[in-house]
Order: sequence, then C-alpha cells, then structure tokens
Amino acid sequence: MLPPIFSTSSYPAGDFTFEHYRQPSFAVLPQAFLMCSISIKLDGPSNVEINCGEKLTRRQLSRGDVTIIPHRFSIEGAHVEACEFLQLCLNPSLVEHSAEELGLGKHVELAPALGVVDPLAEQTIYQLEEELTSSPNRTDYVNVLVDTLAKHLVRYYTRGAWSRNKVGGFPKYLLDRILEYIESNRDRSLSSQEIAGAVGVETDRFVEAFKAATGKSIQTYLKK
Repeated sequence: MLPPIFSTSSYPAGDFTFEHYRQPSFAVLPQAFLMCSISIKLDGPSNVEINCGEKLTRRQLSRGDVTIIPHRFSIEGAHVEACEFLQLCLNPSLVEHSAEELGLGKHVELAPALGVVDPLAEQTIYQLEEELTSSPNRTDYVNVLVDTLAKHLVRYYTRGAWSRNKVGGFPKYLLDRILEYIESNRDRSLSSQEIAGAVGVETDRFVEAFKAATGKSIQTYLKK
C-alpha cells in the first residue's frame, strides 16, 4: 500500500503523465509499472530496491540520477526512501511509435536501468517541468520534448544497447562520448574533474558511474 503523499503535481496528457512528487517514501506494488517510467531525483541520497525476477538490485540514488523502469518489465516489489522526484510515464504506444520512426521495428523492449547518469534525459525532463508549469505552456514544444526523450530512451535503453550489468553506470551514448574524449586527448594529462566537466556530470558521480559501466576505475583507464 502506498504511503501518504505529502504533495504531488500532476500534468496528464494524451501520450504521457508528468508528476512532481514530494513524499515520505515510495512503495511499488507487484507489476505496478504498466508504462515506461523515468524518474529523476531532486534531493538525496535515497536507497532503492528493485526485485528483477530472482535478482534483487540495490542502489543508492543521488541528486540528478535517472531511474528508468520499462513498462514491459515485471517488478515484484520496490521501495524508495523519503524523497522528492520528477516522474514521467510514457504510454507504450509512444515508445512503439518512436521505435518505428527510428527504424527499429514496432516491438522493442527497454532494459531496466537504475541510478544511471544521463545528463540529456535529466535536462529534458527539467525543461518539460518548466514548460508544463508555465502559463500558458506551448503544447507543440511540450510534445517535442516528450518525443525527444522517448526516442532517446528507445535508441539507448533497448535490450542489446543496455544490459543489467551496467546498472548504475552510463548509457552507451554517454560512455562512447567519454571514451572518445579520452582517446582524443591522450597526448596530455587528463583528470577525472576535466572529463566529468566535459560531459556535464558531477565528478563524484562520474568516477562511480565510470567504474560501474567499464569495470575499471578512471585512474586505471587513463594509465593504460
């Protein structure tokens, strides 16, 4: 049973529902997510537990982390500590439409991702909140933002592009950008602070996520 919500602002539309939660805790009942849900933490840290079949995944989310739960993914139960976060739920039809437009076929399956560092998703969902809370809001621009985020999720979080062992790391597009930046600057000394700044991620989160995504610390990778 869901705990009492301190406050929530909801902005329903045809293809999505946008919500701003402020509540003491967040409990998810079995198979509660019937749509693709993207949440962004506003304050933290917060502990998250998601039971993926027989595998229990535990992660600590920090400010700016993105949590993505696909609508076709079966969830046995989850609990999030007291927090404030933005949540965008996309209708399955919108995800399928995005996949078709990208030439990936109609039936795509998004892979689970918890606590992923994704500056593009973060920036887009904050822009969406700003637009939805403005008066009057520009409906056409709102639809562009939602469509952009849906295509981003389909392009980088479908099975094959993302796997469970990268939970807590970077999406492929951002990891590729990081590795490209490192390789193009091999002729000089690089620091984790410089690389993190170049891709728009806080240094502490960058160091943690890089190791989660590659299995190597950034210091070890720079020495090779």
